[in-house]
Amino acid sequence: MNIDVCFTPRDYREREALPHIAVVIDVLRATSSIATALYNGCRQFIPVATVEEAKALQTTQFPDALLAGEREALLIPGFQFGNSPYDYAKSAVEGRSIIMTTTNGTVALKAVAAASQVYTAAFVNAGAVCQRLADQKADIVVVCAGTQGRFSVEDTLCAGFIADRLLHDASLSDTAIAARAMYRDFSRNLVRRVKVTTHASRLIRLGFEQDIDFCLQQDIFPIAPIYAEGRISI
Repeated sequence: MNIDVCFTPRDYREREALPHIAVVIDVLRATSSIATALYNGCRQFIPVATVEEAKALQTTQFPDALLAGEREALLIPGFQFGNSPYDYAKSAVEGRSIIMTTTNGTVALKAVAAASQVYTAAFVNAGAVCQRLADQKADIVVVCAGTQGRFSVEDTLCAGFIADRLLHDASLSDTAIAARAMYRDFSRNLVRRVKVTTHASRLIRLGFEQDIDFCLQQDIFPIAPIYAEGRISI
């Protein structure tokens, strides 16, 4: 098993032709919210790229689905949910399908759709995803969603967390070694140090500091969401 890390979805283009399993990470906040909702009984997520696509899909194929997503970290007008994990309580999502569009996470998912398998991961469910990956023993490409196409610290730290967990079963690429080193350096003061990064600082200014605290919890959801045939489920 080899583990490679792409710091942004653009970096993935060089890897997509080789056989592998992809893992998409958007810690703040899409893959954290997806894990939360699925653990709370959500039936499935349908990720799409645009607001218009989400509304059209609801009209034509999923009339009972809920709409979720954000632009510039804020709730999209007319949508039921934003991108906060606190939106996805059991009472709100159990048994429901959710169509989601976000600035970073759903874009990354679309980029890796051709991989043999695609998982979504965040700190909140990384342990369960690592267990599934260890069982399969295939090459892995971890794709960080980043922030509007740019490198983001929190996604890279989660990629390093996964690399650290799988180290004894795998060889690491240079980017995976770097991500693991970052995680090990940050791990003792993870929350405090992430909160000063660009994306986290903006979320704090917008009133979402509690989301950061939530999303940096480790292994609270024992689920490994998989993206297949345009849908994310467990």
